Amino acid sequence: MKHKKVLITGFLPFLGESLNPSQILLENIKRDLSLQDQIDTLLLPVSFQQAGALLLQQLKQGRYDVVLMLGQAGGRKRISLEQVALNWIETEKPDEDGFTPQRGPIASQSESAYFTALPLPQWQKLLEDQQIPAEISLSAGGYVCNHIYFQVSAAIHQQGLATQACFIHVPYLPEQTVGKATGTPAMELDQMEKGIRLVLKAAINKPISK
Repeated sequence: MKHKKVLITGFLPFLGESLNPSQILLENIKRDLSLQDQIDTLLLPVSFQQAGALLLQQLKQGRYDVVLMLGQAGGRKRISLEQVALNWIETEKPDEDGFTPQRGPIASQSESAYFTALPLPQWQKLLEDQQIPAEISLSAGGYVCNHIYFQVSAAIHQQGLATQACFIHVPYLPEQTVGKATGTPAMELDQMEKGIRLVLKAAINKPISK
């Protein structure tokens, strides 16, 4: 069986944070020599205008079977496998360019949502069997994370690409909760990385149903 070629993306820190777990995960995976032939990595700015453009450019340059996009979701307790990319922006927070978009659709002439065809229930079970908290989420939010998820999903469908995509949100790292409300959830980096590597291995080695 031919191994899958996977593009993995992460984000730079944003909204005053000094780090982003998705960047650390991306850099750790990038250093894994055993994966070099099967993955490409791309670190993105938290920018509505730049992130999607950079990702779509990379998508054109490589023939990827799977695109896994990683991002931080502060306040969540589990690794969130995002089922849906919504054609919607809704945020009061500016991106790292200082831009705050208006509430409304991302692309007025496009579908209202795209659902990933990747086997998220199997991935959730894979993680939970290893005592890694995981969930299937129906909201990737209304910020840059969902924005790039929708752009990639729309490009895949509109261009008929043999590619499947999923956004994966990870919680804060414990050190990010310092100074935040008591009880703010977090996850250790080792546990996060184990979970992402399990998903990556499944994406590379397992047949993907259409």
